[in-house]
This record gives sequence, C-alpha cells and structure tokens, in this order.
Amino acid sequence: MRVYQFRHIRWRRKCSAVLLRRAYAAGYHRLVSTQPLRDLLEQAFPDATELDVIDRTGGGDHFQVVVTAPSLGGLSLVEQHRRVYEALATPLADGTIHELRIKTKGTP
Repeated sequence: MRVYQFRHIRWRRKCSAVLLRRAYAAGYHRLVSTQPLRDLLEQAFPDATELDVIDRTGGGDHFQVVVTAPSLGGLSLVEQHRRVYEALATPLADGTIHELRIKTKGTP
C-alpha cells in the first residue's frame, strides 16, 4: 500500500508540474484571468466598496469573489449571491468558471 501511495503522490506532482509549465507557456497570468470577471462585477456593482476576484488554484477556473456594496444591504444572503451569479452568468454558462466561492456583505 505504501508503494502505491508513494507512486500516486509522485504521479500527482508530475501532472501538476506539467500543467503549470503548459499554463506559463501559454502566457497565462493570474491577473489576466481575473480581470474580465472583475470588469463584469464592477459593472454590476458600481457602488462596491470592496471587490476582489481571487484565482484559488492558479488554473484559471476556480475563483473566489468578495463583494461589499451598499446595494446589497437589506438583501438576504441568498439574494446577494443571486446578484453575483447574475453578474457572472456568461462565464458560468460557457465554462470559464468551474468553481465559484462567494462572500458578500451589504453596507448601510
């Protein structure tokens, strides 16, 4: 069992290294991949006091979004998240975003 686990770990490291090299060779940069999402959120929440898009894994498809805006005040957490999903509907539909974590806060 230990030999199998060791080989599995080596295989995972090798795959991660290959994917990372391919991403850099393709010109991937974290700021470039998050900017289109940031633009969509800035259009949807022009009053945002805090707006952040984080590429969680470096692969360009797992993101965390943080939005703090007065327009979210008074809305339930479900409604706040629904507004973020509406803003990012296109990248969610075309597969650009595979995983999305959302943190929202309404300010009075």
